[in-house]
Amino acid sequence: MTYRTIVLQLVDDPSNEARLRAALALAQRFGARLIAVHVTPPPVVPVGYGEGAAYVGPEILEVQREAAKAVAERLEATFNAVCEPGSGAIWRHLEGDPGERLARIARTADLTIGPRFEARGLDALVLQPIEQTALSAGGPVLLVPVEGFVPDLGRTVLVGWNGRKEAARALKDALPFLTSALEVELLAIGEEAGESLDDAVAMLERHGVAARGRRVAEETDAGGQLLARMEELGADLLVMGIYSHARLRELVLGGATRHVLRYARGAVLFSC
Repeated sequence: MTYRTIVLQLVDDPSNEARLRAALALAQRFGARLIAVHVTPPPVVPVGYGEGAAYVGPEILEVQREAAKAVAERLEATFNAVCEPGSGAIWRHLEGDPGERLARIARTADLTIGPRFEARGLDALVLQPIEQTALSAGGPVLLVPVEGFVPDLGRTVLVGWNGRKEAARALKDALPFLTSALEVELLAIGEEAGESLDDAVAMLERHGVAARGRRVAEETDAGGQLLARMEELGADLLVMGIYSHARLRELVLGGATRHVLRYARGAVLFSC
């Protein structure tokens, strides 16, 4: 098993080129086709217009469209500079809701990559497009630090294991990373999680992955324990299932997922 199609979310920030170069090298590592995607969101009506939004002057929307066009052209120029014709990489520019459009493309990819920016204030309560994608991609989504990542990502990998289907999906989706890793550890938090740990380790061994299992009795603060163990190991990649449930028509993330999304410093591969 390997990744043959890798999607990268392009974002207009100073580290975009570094992430693009790393993603291209990662695609070459796996023998994959890289699809670099930029999604232009629809124009935003200024807050305060309310019912009078229909009377907003066209010049306000036109300024936004021109700015969005400039961003797309800038990102395409960077793509062309980094991804030479022989690289096989594909540029794709879409319009619409970034989370929704990115998720649609992710469903026909083997791996989707995107940066996670530190959110503050009210922004921290809203999922970023790449986080929305992780919940609906139907496959692995790799959230990487804003400043970028290295092409040989996955030298030391920590896997969060609890025996549930999301964790099992993440474990299998991460196999291309795990089979080339120098060190792999499965961390089972709680008695129930530990019951299937040996079987999970044995499955990886049949794939040629020399993994080890580690049991932790305390079930509280699973997210904090995962990140603490990641730091202890010096792991450059965390693999885990992403958990959510609906409450009053609102999507609520599980506690461990929320903690990792907010505080993780390294790369995290999510599946659900």
